[in-house]
Amino acid sequence: MRLLAGLAISTCVVVALWAAPAAAQNIDLGKSVYQTKVQCPLCHGWAGHGVHEDPRAPNGANLRETAMDAEALYVAVQCGLPGTSMPFFDRLAYTDDRCYGMTADAIGDMKPPPGQPVLIKREIDALVAYLMAKVVGRGEPSEEECVEFFGADNNRCTDFAAMGAGGAGGGDPAANH
Repeated sequence: MRLLAGLAISTCVVVALWAAPAAAQNIDLGKSVYQTKVQCPLCHGWAGHGVHEDPRAPNGANLRETAMDAEALYVAVQCGLPGTSMPFFDRLAYTDDRCYGMTADAIGDMKPPPGQPVLIKREIDALVAYLMAKVVGRGEPSEEECVEFFGADNNRCTDFAAMGAGGAGGGDPAANH
């Protein structure tokens, strides 16, 4: 009996040691998807704080204050948000009823625009993991988060403390554009 208990504990330790790097890799992939592949900061801001990086882009939701859980975020990325400019990133969205139980015909004019490029399930999972770990519920962006996002050798975070989040693409959007 003790042997089985010891084996179970050893197995849990091995799984935990294996899962930690895998989770970190998933978050790294999610950051890459957020930052470069689909360029979420254009609408949501570098910190997900709803202050878009491109004045031509629509204002995205403040993901730091969202009430969405991981499942709702997954659906929002996969299917977009009907009636808004939040695009869908699943290439099969609205070809069947996987999105909100509706096809393109059923949703009509409320169908969100397609996002480019499309994402596979693993990328959406990673993006959601990144958002849940680094963005959702985090409050105002910090200088440390700015450095983590852009890297230590960047100009965006240098005057962060003096300028507030506005020095790094936050705060008053009119002051940045």
